[in-house]
Amino acid sequence: MSTPFTLKDMAQYALTSALRKGVEQVRVTAMQDVSDSFTVRNDKLEKLYQAGESSLFIHLFADGRYGTCSTNRPEEKEIDRLLDTAIASTRLLAADPYRALPPAEKCYNGLIRSGGCLPSDPLSVEAKKKTAFECAAGVWGTDPSLVHVTADYSDSRSCLYIIDSQDLYCFSADTYYSLSAECAVNGPHNTRPSDWYVKGGIAPDAIGIGESAHSDCARLALERALAKRAPGKIPSGYYNMVVENRVASTLLAPVIQAMSGSALQQGSSFLLNMLGKQIAASHFTLKDEPHLPNEPGRRYFDSEGLATKPRTIIENGILNLYFLSTYFAGKMQMTPTIEGPSVLQLEGCEKDLHSLIQKAGKGVLVTGFNGGNCNGTTGDFSYGIEGFLFENGDILRPLNEMIISGNMKDLWLRFLSAADDALHYSAWQIPSLLFENIAFAGL
Repeated sequence: MSTPFTLKDMAQYALTSALRKGVEQVRVTAMQDVSDSFTVRNDKLEKLYQAGESSLFIHLFADGRYGTCSTNRPEEKEIDRLLDTAIASTRLLAADPYRALPPAEKCYNGLIRSGGCLPSDPLSVEAKKKTAFECAAGVWGTDPSLVHVTADYSDSRSCLYIIDSQDLYCFSADTYYSLSAECAVNGPHNTRPSDWYVKGGIAPDAIGIGESAHSDCARLALERALAKRAPGKIPSGYYNMVVENRVASTLLAPVIQAMSGSALQQGSSFLLNMLGKQIAASHFTLKDEPHLPNEPGRRYFDSEGLATKPRTIIENGILNLYFLSTYFAGKMQMTPTIEGPSVLQLEGCEKDLHSLIQKAGKGVLVTGFNGGNCNGTTGDFSYGIEGFLFENGDILRPLNEMIISGNMKDLWLRFLSAADDALHYSAWQIPSLLFENIAFAGL
């Protein structure tokens, strides 16, 4: 008779069974996640979403070949049936000498060997629903221009096990809470500008405590939406550009992707062969701080068990690191590092966004990106933007339907400064940024 397993039991049984069936190496990842979401539109509950999921992923290394399989049915019979099929299929694949477990000496070696469990939920269902209603109520009916407000409360609680045949044992448990609001308002010529605001973090108090704190989220979203009415364009040309903290990671994402082993090994990275070379302004330094307490994204190991540690990714504009999993490191004949960043931090020297605007003199404040892309191989980019024209520290008028373009390597050499205003609801803590002489296409 099949026996239901705990998450830890499920992982251990799969590991033992796979080895018994003849594979040389195996890694098992077991995950459990529970999430809630409440969406209020104006003054009515629009959507309620609750989900719970357990998943088992098995990585098989057999006869120089590699295969994977997964299931969400934690039963001995189901796991054995899955393994029989997956192992037989794996042995039909072409050999790949670079597929292997990571070097044991580079893996996480936690001291706690006992299994953990899913974090407890400190909030009742009624409290979560009330939070969403309090957020929307902060603005609904307060301004004649408001068309609608949507407030969303969500949370998640998850735990993760990774074990392998080299005696790796990894466990983590994480929580996340968020509250967001989006407001749409009436603008001229039948337009409906909208904007959003969000709070979040690993504890419930990250979204604020009490009705006033919850309603602030919607009030700030409404203020932003009202400020965007009657947007226009400015003549095409080169302008100093300030990028607001909440969208600044859009410009950093292509750089991080270009450091990844998959892009590098396939020759589709504009940072290929750039280790130890200048890729940004000399005052630009980017760090990965994976062990910071109470920060989203903190972790002690990646998805294959490689240990994380603090790293300076870019130091004074010099590229120090590629993100290399065991597989891509082997193919590139390099040493594995880590599959990707954990908690990215870019330190700012200016006080806040307004300080950057004052320093820039005249230019464009970018508050949103609307489409566009970056060519990962060349670094050439083109993004639609919205924001505001400013001069002498003053916001003059809103802008939209404009495009910035250029090349990523040139963009980051034009980096001038950053504010000290990184948002801590994200694992990428990128503050507001200032660049000089960026190409804008408008009128």
